[in-house]
Amino acid sequence: MLRSLSTSLLLSVVVFVSFENVGWSQPNSRSKSKTVEATPDPEAAPAYYANRSLQMRFGLSFEANDNYCSNLLATIPFPSDWPEQKVTIVANEVSPVATFEPRKLPGGTTQLVFRAAAVQPQDQFQAILTIQVEKSFIRAPSDPTKLAFAKPIPKEAQMGLGPSPYIEPDYNVVKKIAKEIRESEPPNAWAHVERIYDWVRDNIEYRNGDIRSTTQALKDKYGDCEEMTGIFIAICRASNIPARCVWIPEHCYPEFYLQDTSGNGYWFPCQVAGDRQFGEMKEYRPILQKGDRFKVPEKSGLQRYVSEYFTCKQRKVGPTPPKVRLIRELGGLEQEIEALQSSRTPEFSSDDADR
Repeated sequence: MLRSLSTSLLLSVVVFVSFENVGWSQPNSRSKSKTVEATPDPEAAPAYYANRSLQMRFGLSFEANDNYCSNLLATIPFPSDWPEQKVTIVANEVSPVATFEPRKLPGGTTQLVFRAAAVQPQDQFQAILTIQVEKSFIRAPSDPTKLAFAKPIPKEAQMGLGPSPYIEPDYNVVKKIAKEIRESEPPNAWAHVERIYDWVRDNIEYRNGDIRSTTQALKDKYGDCEEMTGIFIAICRASNIPARCVWIPEHCYPEFYLQDTSGNGYWFPCQVAGDRQFGEMKEYRPILQKGDRFKVPEKSGLQRYVSEYFTCKQRKVGPTPPKVRLIRELGGLEQEIEALQSSRTPEFSSDDADR
């Protein structure tokens, strides 16, 4: 499950949009290294299929109520396209009192930054985007033996190495597990990562609970999707294999990075908590963001997830405080997510209502 994040603004699910229709340039989000121009090997590359397109709305509304408010600032995760996800802005409903702009963060995640100079008592503003999300399933490569560890690791994958909040690849137990798997002499890079995947699924029991570090989860030998994902990532990183979190509504899973024989790099997903899916992903929930080590100006320290944020100066003229509300409508996925939340599968429980 995913737990509530500590934020100054109580918001929930936000989906990814593209900047194409509003004139913002966005870098190519495909994982192929920009320094490599060789033709990808189709037998080693992931394939995308079973596209599904849904219209969604997201944004926020602000009501001043009995307050004179000034210097309003709100940030919302506003991610890029990914190889398996294409998002297009359909409509833009932003009140004249507000301005907005993208803020790009390393690794492909973007925030949308809203500002308003002043809002009078009893006034309000809204910023809502209607988007079209096209999501694809991912098929594993037909010949994964053609994949190898990246040497050297390109800049675009280096954020998938080292420690992150709650993810500790330098922990001695993690290093020991990585060493044992390496010494088992997997026949190729794909098999090596799959042994890490199997180790987590065989040794960590799925169980709901409060967020804990990989160190503690390994001691306890249990965790939910966040801990299981974190342990997989930690062991990969201790093995010098780039790996990162993928965040979707009510769930997260990891990706790992390998290259084909020509040096083209790919991120491959796997489902550590739930049905066995290694190198593939059958999932229509929108990707909220990818990564687990973010630095944003509004918060001190590294963040494992780019969450929502709101602040403003207030001068009270009455008893009712300001109100900030998230607008989020996931279209045809709403009922499907509710059904998954009420199911007994490992990915979901009654506690999983954070995003």
